[in-house]
Amino acid sequence: MIENASEKHKVFNTKNKNCPVCAMLNSIYTTDSFQKEMQMPEEMGKGYYRRIIVKPSMEVKISDMTFYKGITMGERQGDPAYYLAFCLGEALQWRIEEDKKEYELKCGESYIFNGNQGNSICSYNPGQRFCGLGIQLEPEMITSIVHHMGKKHLEGYYRNYSFYKRKFSANIKLILNEMIHCPYRDQVKKIYLEGKILELIAVYMNESIFENGDLYPSSNLSSSDIKSLHQAKRILDESITAPPTIGKLARLVYLNEYKLKTGFKELFGMPVHAYVIDKRLERARFLMEDKKLSVMDTALSVGYSDASHFAEKFRKKYGMNPSEYSKSL
Repeated sequence: MIENASEKHKVFNTKNKNCPVCAMLNSIYTTDSFQKEMQMPEEMGKGYYRRIIVKPSMEVKISDMTFYKGITMGERQGDPAYYLAFCLGEALQWRIEEDKKEYELKCGESYIFNGNQGNSICSYNPGQRFCGLGIQLEPEMITSIVHHMGKKHLEGYYRNYSFYKRKFSANIKLILNEMIHCPYRDQVKKIYLEGKILELIAVYMNESIFENGDLYPSSNLSSSDIKSLHQAKRILDESITAPPTIGKLARLVYLNEYKLKTGFKELFGMPVHAYVIDKRLERARFLMEDKKLSVMDTALSVGYSDASHFAEKFRKKYGMNPSEYSKSL
């Protein structure tokens, strides 16, 4: 049982001590239940806030809220809390009372920060959708992330509020979506989310390590090669339904075809063609889960004109036909 939880974590309205949103949020932080969710009071807005305790050193916080009227809320974190946060909605701005600094997290950006720096004050504008996912991690794991990213100048993070912000990839967005729409319950959900969090951290670290060519796995790949290969991957991610040919892609990133093919496989673990198929299928799964598209519409949306060919590839990756998967949602 969490003792004195209300003293450790407190949400407050700077203008209304009886704010119903704050009251519901605080009720979430006074329980040790595996999962607790609040629905926004109808008179205040729409959406929800969900807290999931995967294990004592690992929590997931998911929010998707739209306020009808502007509101300013503060948050005080009593215990040391280190977060990896992802913004999936509109930009969020806040300030820390102690250092007077302003912070912002835009859609598609991630943030590593230390939440134990006093009161944070955030203003929510009417009509804006505030959507995101945050993972609370133990300090040792955050230290490992920063260290393996090659950001040694950031290892004094415990003295700062924020210390690393970057855009996140389509791969990470897919993992976040899978966490938000987890199909399991109770103990199975805990196991699933812990695995997804570890997968998320692994992908996050891998992308961070190599995005600037800080470190590379082979003497056969130069720092310039690494940057070009990551550029090739970004081009594929952005045109996954109609990707360029190997020859055109090589020209776009200033590599010869041999270096592109061998380097891509070495760096990302699969050939270019296999990567495109894999990303198409991940995108297909997202469209069926999040957008509720039909199987045929999904196939067309990810570049498959032949539904049977799409079904074959989907079954090979996920172990079931797309029609079966769609019915299970």
